Amino acid sequence: MADLEVQEKDGKIYCPLKKAWHVSTPEERVRQYYIAILANKYGYSLEQMDQELKVNNSKRGQGKARADIVIWKSEQDKKDKKAAFIVVECKAENVKVRVEDYYQGFNYASWAHAEFFVTTNEKETKYFNVDPAYLPQKLDEVVAIPTAKDVDDTARIEQIKNQTKLFTRDEFTKTLRACHNIIRNNDKLSPEAAFDEISKLLFMKIRFERDNKGMKVFTKQEYLDAAQNHEKNVRPGLKGTDLYALSYMQFLFRTTKEFFKDDRLFDDKDEINIRENSFIQILEKLETFKSIRYAR
Repeated sequence: MADLEVQEKDGKIYCPLKKAWHVSTPEERVRQYYIAILANKYGYSLEQMDQELKVNNSKRGQGKARADIVIWKSEQDKKDKKAAFIVVECKAENVKVRVEDYYQGFNYASWAHAEFFVTTNEKETKYFNVDPAYLPQKLDEVVAIPTAKDVDDTARIEQIKNQTKLFTRDEFTKTLRACHNIIRNNDKLSPEAAFDEISKLLFMKIRFERDNKGMKVFTKQEYLDAAQNHEKNVRPGLKGTDLYALSYMQFLFRTTKEFFKDDRLFDDKDEINIRENSFIQILEKLETFKSIRYAR
């Protein structure tokens, strides 16, 4: 299936969920580009989505508030008017997302009995687990939302819900200590050298998540899948270059050095000095920590 492309002309933008051209306002552009992301990156079909769905019990304005994007688990669930799966609240790119918007999204998602809601202004995207057991003041930000292929996988859904983003200082300190212990036990490096290796991995994580604008988090599974794709589809095309000899881990670090070259964070000769097994273990420790904001 061909990717969904956003179409704009003469100050208007095409809305495939409405099968109509709308005025290309900043918020409408964010909405249509995120619909394309949901289709192209997450695998949701247009038939299982809707936009500007009226929220009947909202007290906002005159009770005519609308959820920007609503996603059901299937086209049939949508037809049967079953509970939604994900609700997305869109803001214009130049609008800073405020905590009030999260509560608004929570209300929309709660009304639709959704399991997740998303707030996006294109530059920054946040994901939340909608837990009906708590008031909106108890918001759990998670690291991702499920893809279309995950919607019926109960174990995967629970895993995503449990991957909360927010770390306290103590939690992050404990996580860094656990990472340091992995390097000490596996690679026998000094504390200073271990810290350097953890820093390298953190910057690799930052680069990956910036590149993906919040759609993906640098997890163990993302790394393993990408490594497999690299060996099969990328590395053969690098034959004859110095990149061909690099493991995927070292290849990623090389691209990270290039990404941050203007910041002069690394020397040209720097490389990853821990085993890949250690790298993967540390990545797993850090995967529930969404490390950055996406505007650079």
